Amino acid sequence: MIQSIRIFFTAVGILAATFVSAQTVTHTIAEVQGELFASPLIEQIVTVQGIVTAANDFSYFIQNGSGAWNGIYIYDNTNLPTVGDDVILEGEVSEYYDLTEISNITYFETVSSGNELPAVVIVESGVLGASGEPYEGCLVQIVNAVCTNPDADFGQGYFNDSSGDCMVDDMLYMPDPAWVIDEYYSITGVLTYSYEEYKIEPRDASDVSIGMAVGTIELISVNLYPNPTVDAINFTLNTAAIASVYDVNGRLVFSENVNAGNNTLEVSGLRAGSYRVDCVSDLSISRASFVKK
Repeated sequence: MIQSIRIFFTAVGILAATFVSAQTVTHTIAEVQGELFASPLIEQIVTVQGIVTAANDFSYFIQNGSGAWNGIYIYDNTNLPTVGDDVILEGEVSEYYDLTEISNITYFETVSSGNELPAVVIVESGVLGASGEPYEGCLVQIVNAVCTNPDADFGQGYFNDSSGDCMVDDMLYMPDPAWVIDEYYSITGVLTYSYEEYKIEPRDASDVSIGMAVGTIELISVNLYPNPTVDAINFTLNTAAIASVYDVNGRLVFSENVNAGNNTLEVSGLRAGSYRVDCVSDLSISRASFVKK
């Protein structure tokens, strides 16, 4: 079977390539994650495709879209992809101390390199720290978060943007000098999970910005209606965002992508009580509360 066709236009120095993979992708990453704490596909063999967003000598992270449920950790000490590679791989789904991963890689293929990475999603530190499961394996960012503990052992620190603490780890990168107590940071990285905590893993110095980011995030009130509600809430946004619904204890109930303009969230399946909605975009957080009857 012909796996690739390369056509070289040497006269003008242009290279065009058409790549046909011999391996069929069987699942999206979101299907492997299952939108659950533990994957519904444990011990099953899957083939997935995604862009490498972070890597070291024994593992890497891939995403096939921006935002919740679209990232996953790959344990693989044989292949050494580079950030920006589009890869197809086959392996076994497992939960390594509650971290969903694909390991025992039996097929690996680099489709292309130098690709644009999925967009980083800005998420509150308290959301990531308390209920970061939807963002496990994904590129995330916390903004204007103060360092509350610069030395939580093993190169880890805690950061809080006023929504709650989130841990930052040093699996891929550790700043030098190290974290500074009471200093403000904006930190980008992939989210992982170990020792019962969600952790941001910055990849290099460019993922860490020191000091307050002026005018980066605007907190906006949004009108929800009807409120109280039985079946759904309606609202209007100026920009596309990820809408996350939290219960009264700050636990994430669900997230979904919403568009600029008029939106409706189905909430008929929620228990009666009070909830908060955060619609997070690159430049703003639109926030409101509602009561479910």
